Amino acid sequence: MAAPRPWLFAPLLVLLWGGVSTAEPPPAAVGPSAVMTALSSLSSQRVFQDAEVGLQVVDVASGSEVYGWQADKTLAPASVMKAVTSAVALTTLGPAFRYLTTLSIDGSLSAEGVLKGNLYVKGSGDPTMVVERLWKLFADLRVAGITRIEGDVIFDDSVFDNDHLIAGWTKKQDLAAGPAYFAPLGGLSVNQNAVAIVVVPNPAGSGPAQIRLDTPSTMVELDGDVRTVAAGRKSWTRVDREILEDEESMKFTVRGEIAADAWPQYTYRAVSKPLPWFMGVVRDLLSRQGVAVKGRFREGMVPENSRDLRIIASQNSDSLAEMLATMNKQSSNIIAESVLKSVGAKVYGGPGTTEKGTRAIAAYLDSIGVPKGQYTLVNGSGLSPEIRLRPSTINAVLVDMYKRPALAPEYLASMAVAGVDGTLKYRKAPSGLEGRVRGKTGTINGVYCLAGYVTAADGRVYAFSVLVNGNRRNGPVRALQDSLTGTLLSTGAVIGSVSEGEEEGDGLEE
Repeated sequence: MAAPRPWLFAPLLVLLWGGVSTAEPPPAAVGPSAVMTALSSLSSQRVFQDAEVGLQVVDVASGSEVYGWQADKTLAPASVMKAVTSAVALTTLGPAFRYLTTLSIDGSLSAEGVLKGNLYVKGSGDPTMVVERLWKLFADLRVAGITRIEGDVIFDDSVFDNDHLIAGWTKKQDLAAGPAYFAPLGGLSVNQNAVAIVVVPNPAGSGPAQIRLDTPSTMVELDGDVRTVAAGRKSWTRVDREILEDEESMKFTVRGEIAADAWPQYTYRAVSKPLPWFMGVVRDLLSRQGVAVKGRFREGMVPENSRDLRIIASQNSDSLAEMLATMNKQSSNIIAESVLKSVGAKVYGGPGTTEKGTRAIAAYLDSIGVPKGQYTLVNGSGLSPEIRLRPSTINAVLVDMYKRPALAPEYLASMAVAGVDGTLKYRKAPSGLEGRVRGKTGTINGVYCLAGYVTAADGRVYAFSVLVNGNRRNGPVRALQDSLTGTLLSTGAVIGSVSEGEEEGDGLEE
């Protein structure tokens, strides 16, 4: 994915000097009929001839279509799929849902801190566990007085099935290289199952650079040759991933140059399997806490109905509402897929699987009146060209969620705000209309999509979905999206053109 270039991003209506005054927006016709008239000119844009386009605008209050162009055409939505997954997660799990990771012990604990038994680490599928919280969990183990474990450290990730890869994404290059957006899923995960490789220039201003892991794990090897070059020179690094013979350990080979005055350079790569990576991080953390382990580190199950078993430490995740905000604003695939499996386990029983999750999505869509033959579901993140949704289906979800008073605030808060954050950070509205566009972007090769809400100048709220497939350039598609949202913002004011450039990525393949 190309690096973001903020100076290229075309903000909503900011470039429309000839059409709308930036000081005082001119009086505009209001209401759905005026919007329908203003939107009718959209189809003259070139993208309608160059690609498959489906779009729809709905007045949320009435649920009526204001404007549509192939609104019932099934197209790939890319990460807009996350808007549907979020809706199902909130209605199924609730906004206050939290993941729980626990440490349990059996056997006896001596006064000297020797555990004559096993330590069990049980996960519930938390995709947002980071090494800082994991450190606290094992610091609490040390606080509980344990200094030595005579038995094994047993890791229970049985809450999910063993299908670790995101369903529907088979790109050979990604299977080999492991980009961070294609990280595997697990019942026990840490740092979104991505390795952060850090390159720091030599303090002497020349010679070999420092290469290290941001989070050490005994399952990861580093082989590096990065040279520190003169200040002001261009820095570059290449990282190759090799999965070793045991299919659990990894070796990363790092090559390149870094300028003497450069900031530390971070490169992120997905791990091969989540549980060995998690085990390796825990092994390092226990060593740092001064806890010796005589037995093995191994996969297993927490025994049920054991009288000796007792929980000695635990860590809760943030609430689902907070998690969905990270998922949608940053377009995190691992959060979307993990939440989907959790939904599946909640509705149909464990272990959580992608199939159970997509079945729960189908049940939700059926409950709001969307027939099964109108969509194809593959996963929860949108990372698949095989997924098919209609703009009208997406809008049905948006309208339904807006009208649920117990869930609407959390659902809307999860979406990126134009000009403020997430993948819409560089889309701006004119003075007086800031914060009125919330949405979810979606981008994979040849697929550029946007769906969300616009609060018009007169206070009326519209839901919109724009799905474009088969276009090689995102500039014209973004211009279409900006024209649509700009028209809705100003409820009938004249909308000008928007210059082309690269949009900030949404966590998928550009």
